[in-house]
Amino acid sequence: MPTRRDILKTAAGAGILLSAEADTRAGAKKNVIVAGGGIGGLCCAYELSRKGHEVTVLEASGRVGGHVRTVRDDLPDGLYVDAGAEQFTRPGYELYWQYVKEFKLPYVQDHRREHMLRVIGDHVYSEEQLADPGILSGFGFNQREIDFLRRHAWWELSALYLDKFADYFSDEYRPFDAGLNELDSITITDLLRREGASNAAVHFAGGSGSALHNVWHASILKRRGVPLWPTQIFRLKGGNSLLPETFARRLGDRVKLGCPVTAIEHGPGGVTVHYREFGQARAMPADYLVCCMSAVMLRQLPVTPALSERKRWAVANVPYYSATRPVFQSRSKFWREQNVSINIEFRQPALEHVWSMADDVNSGQGLVVGTAGPGVTADAALKAFRSRYPGKGDSIEQAMVIDWSKDPWCMACETTTYRPGELRRFWPAIMEPEGRIHFAGAYCDNLNWGQEAATRSGHRVARAIDAA
Repeated sequence: MPTRRDILKTAAGAGILLSAEADTRAGAKKNVIVAGGGIGGLCCAYELSRKGHEVTVLEASGRVGGHVRTVRDDLPDGLYVDAGAEQFTRPGYELYWQYVKEFKLPYVQDHRREHMLRVIGDHVYSEEQLADPGILSGFGFNQREIDFLRRHAWWELSALYLDKFADYFSDEYRPFDAGLNELDSITITDLLRREGASNAAVHFAGGSGSALHNVWHASILKRRGVPLWPTQIFRLKGGNSLLPETFARRLGDRVKLGCPVTAIEHGPGGVTVHYREFGQARAMPADYLVCCMSAVMLRQLPVTPALSERKRWAVANVPYYSATRPVFQSRSKFWREQNVSINIEFRQPALEHVWSMADDVNSGQGLVVGTAGPGVTADAALKAFRSRYPGKGDSIEQAMVIDWSKDPWCMACETTTYRPGELRRFWPAIMEPEGRIHFAGAYCDNLNWGQEAATRSGHRVARAIDAA
């Protein structure tokens, strides 16, 4: 008698999908394809596999992790750099911490947000200076803002005006129950001005995104006990890619690298995923598909029958930014020798901010990494650094960049806030399943960024499929 797997294979070979009569029972073993081997997809696959389901992960590139990527090649003395996901916090990453403890992964506290220096105009300011009433007054802050910034970190300024809205949200996954829907029609800049913010506060804390989206996110952070500017941050010792690499080892040969998905067919009884492997076109049937690739990649795939109009619009319009990671390797930790903080915010497209990396490695050599706009060259980033570094000089001997905009599979980094009037079009459509197709990844969670959002979404989908 043919098994269910035999039937699935026959159906895929004939280019058809199973009917509803072959539907799986709640709690029964399911066959699931996870498209995308980033941290969200690997988390989802891991949770499904340990619940007894049959899982295959199709990853387009030759490595796992997606934007959680640690670069170790071309760096001496055991140095390494997290080219993508930089950190996790406490509190705020509760699910992520569970995996760190479960897998006994080593971690270190990262001090990159301590003793911050910020370039504003033609001057470099320390944290102490940016709490000085005279300096703050010179920027144009009003007295209320000055009093606030004397007691709080610089990047918590928006909390002065947004905290009053946080308690309106009783469920962090239901932003429209807060009774603040009119805030989706204005920008965060509009809201700050309406609340009496100074032009200086608007300049530093404003933006063009939906005010409701910003207030909702601020509320989520407050509910989870996470500051707008967390200083208690951590990273995995040896690189943050240790977690996706550990997921992949646990999954073993369930993970198939170099297998980009090319098309999706779905129906009431199952899915068929078309992909390439070793240059050959292949098709794989399953009970469920979990799309864990970025929306940029998903929107390029033909889906038959087409997804609903609301889902297509949401996937097609997810706002992403891309970035470059400049890396400066030096003969010495020159900033320590000069007693100058290396945690510097430059606020320039060629170099937004920098910090030291791999301080846990026993090496006299230094590593300074940062963030810059897409397409920025190593020479341009280094020039920007040297033009603003407040010390007497440096011992940088190698500069390179990891430019995500040139990655064929991961060119889109994190999402940005939605434009006014669009939150209802995105939410909750962006995270909802369509028949046998589920969606996971950071963009499918309510906070929309970070490794916690990716793992949360993967965990949520795994529970839903297991319960189906």
